[in-house]
Order: sequence, then structure tokens, then C-alpha cells
Amino acid sequence: MIRSIPVTLGIISCCLLPSIQAQGLFESAGEDSGNSGTQKSKLFSLNGYVKGSFYGGQNIENDPIISGANAQVSLKLDSKISEIGKVFTEVRLNAGIIRDSSSINFDIREAWASVSKGPLDVKVGRQIVSWGRADALNPTNNITPKNETVLSSEFDDTRLGNELLQVKTKFGISSLQGIWIPNYRADVLPLSGADIPSSITIGKSKYPDLSFKNGGYAFRYELTHSLIDGSLSYFNGYATLPGFDFFMDQNGLILIPHAYRMQAMGADFSTAVKSIGLRGEAALKYPVNNYKNSVYIPNPFAQYVFGIDKSIANVTFLLQYSGLYVLDFNKIPVPVLKNPDDLMSQYYYAAQIAAKEIKEINRLFTGTTDRASHSITGNIQLSSLYETLHFKLAGMYNFTTKDFAVNPSVSYDIADAINISIGGRYIDGPKESLNAMVSNLLSFAYAEL
Repeated sequence: MIRSIPVTLGIISCCLLPSIQAQGLFESAGEDSGNSGTQKSKLFSLNGYVKGSFYGGQNIENDPIISGANAQVSLKLDSKISEIGKVFTEVRLNAGIIRDSSSINFDIREAWASVSKGPLDVKVGRQIVSWGRADALNPTNNITPKNETVLSSEFDDTRLGNELLQVKTKFGISSLQGIWIPNYRADVLPLSGADIPSSITIGKSKYPDLSFKNGGYAFRYELTHSLIDGSLSYFNGYATLPGFDFFMDQNGLILIPHAYRMQAMGADFSTAVKSIGLRGEAALKYPVNNYKNSVYIPNPFAQYVFGIDKSIANVTFLLQYSGLYVLDFNKIPVPVLKNPDDLMSQYYYAAQIAAKEIKEINRLFTGTTDRASHSITGNIQLSSLYETLHFKLAGMYNFTTKDFAVNPSVSYDIADAINISIGGRYIDGPKESLNAMVSNLLSFAYAEL
């Protein structure tokens, strides 16, 4: 979903300037004496990395630009308080220029404490929870919001932490997990800088306030076996991807991000047949409120993914099919102006036209433009030079909408904990598709060290 970025050789050469990633940069440990006075155990560890990055892309006029020049410091503290207590935190400091905006940003990515006693584990704080066994496309992962506008080579960087209460208990080869989500945190939408019609402006979002009734909750039963791993899950809460409502004034159409509550029932599995890995995931998502009377609430839909992976020597292949089926699907009717001379008829017609446009935008974002859609994703990875040189090519193609994405990269391990990588992401699609709308915003070339 990203328009390719013709980056000049000058920009590429700038991208190759140091952007260093050094993992395990900091490490420290305390000591605890046992009964003998000679036992020592690790109380805490501190590690992290430093990364410098350059990004090149295109602006809305298709002119080559430097999208970002950024430095990032990440620190992770993992501490065992006692035999039953543990705390973890990851903080990131970002400084630089991203899309013409200069800033210094301090982000508490995760910060939680846990208590474990026997089969019971309780965890409280800001957490990143990832459900699902498919690669990148996870229909059952409805808890963790994302920021798709992040300039980074790592998919994990798109995930955002949220305040959660998590309780998990194990029994045999199974476990049962319950999560309470008291605070709503939405996906960061790719609207600023997207190719949105000039007649549409973005208004103030309508998100649920912090109250007990607005909290979300989820349950997951998981089985871990030597032959197969799998889970069944249920989610009831506000979708991290909000819908869009609207109103009209003398200046035109105002687009309002509006959260809606939904239920999701899902399942996933992973197994292996000889040397071939198999994985699958599916979920049925059903809105709580009446979707027929609200433009921002999507129709219920089922989403499913099935993939295979295989490694041959130093080459790894992954191929996934994903589909989406909309329940109670209907085409958006085209409004008709019945009485051109009547002012009320004109106003009603304009409101119907606006509602049609917003419904179309909502369907673009949820992927529900058609009753059924089919896409394929895959990647191939090759390691060479004693596994210090890594090539990767990932891609996606939607057979229904004709949207596509390509993500090539090359990385080299210069030394222990020092890595340099260059690559890019290019997304696009037919005119008026979602990928075409956000192509220049989300497509980029990069170099990171």
C-alpha cells in the first residue's frame, strides 16, 4: 500500500551514513546470597541498543524528499524482585526529523510488574500482547493497537503498548488467559499527509472515556503439544481501528474518527508435516451496536489466514493466503436527487452523497469493499557469508482490490551487536484504493545502523 520511492543517488548515499544498532549494549547484575552465603543469582539485567536511521520518499506532489533522519536509544530493564515477583520496562528516546517535524520524544513502550505463584501469573501495567500464529496478519490480535505510519524496518515497531491487567493459569499442556483493557488506545491512522480529497477535513475523534463500562476484556485458551499448538479466543471491546463518522458545515465535509465496540471469536494453530510448517488463523468480528444505522460501524465479517513455510539450507520460504468475507453485504446505493428545485431535497441529497463517501472510506480501511476478498503474502530470506549477510524480499498482492506491497531489504552484521541494513517499502494500488491514497505517506527507502 505504498507508492514506490524514486530516491536519488544522493539520498541513498546519505542513507548509508552511520545508523548503528548495538544490541546488548548495557548489562548489569546484582547479587543475592543464599543460605550458604556463596550462592549468587542475577537480580536484574539492563540492555538495549542505539540506532541511527535515514529515510527517503516522496511528498504529495511526488517530489523526492528525505522523509526522516532519526536517532533512537532503547533501554530494557528486566528485574526479578523475588522468587515470585518480576518487573520489566522498555523506554525509547527518539530525536530527529520525521516528515518535516523536528522533535525529541520519550516513549514508555512497556512497563509492567508480575507476580507468579505456582500455575498462576498476574501481570499489571503497560504491555504489548500479540495473539495469533500467522505471520504479520493476525485476525485474532484485537488487543494491541498499531502505528502503521512509523518509519522503521522492523514490523514490531508498529505495535503500541496499552495498560492491561492480565491473569494466566497453566494446567498440564494447556493454559487459560484473561485480559482486562480499562483504557482505550486507538491505532495511529495514516491520515496526515494522505491523499484525501480537499473537500474533506479531519475533525476531533470520538473515543470512549476511561470508565468501567467502556473497558474491554478477552479470554484465550491455549494448547501446547508436540504435534500441534493452537488456541481459542474471545474479545469484547472497542476495535483499535476506529470507524469514521461525519458532519457537514459551510466549509465542507468533516471526518470524525469514531470508535465502536465489537466482539471477536477466533482460533489459530501451528504444526509441522515432516519439514513443512503449517499455520492458520481465523476470526469472526461482529459489532455490538446496529451497523445498519451508523456509517462508522462496519458489517460483521470473517477473516482467515493459512500459510506454509519451509527451510532449505540457508533459504527460508513463507507463503500465506488470506481472505475476508462480509456478512450481510450490500452495495452502497447511489443517491438520487428527486426534486432539484427544492432546497430540502438538495440538502438531503448532499447528506446522502456525504454518507456514501464516508461508507466507502470506512470499507477501504476495514477491507470490506467487496463481499469476499482474497490476497497472498509471502517472503523469502537468504543468509550468506557465515550468516552475516541477510537478504529478504517480502510482498503482498490483493487479487480483489489489486493493491500490492513490496518490501526488499539487505542487512550485514559488521561485528557482534553491530548491524547495517538498507531496504525499502513500496505500496500502491488502483486509483481511489486505500494503497493509492496512502502510497506516498507509507512508502520509503531506508538505511539503518
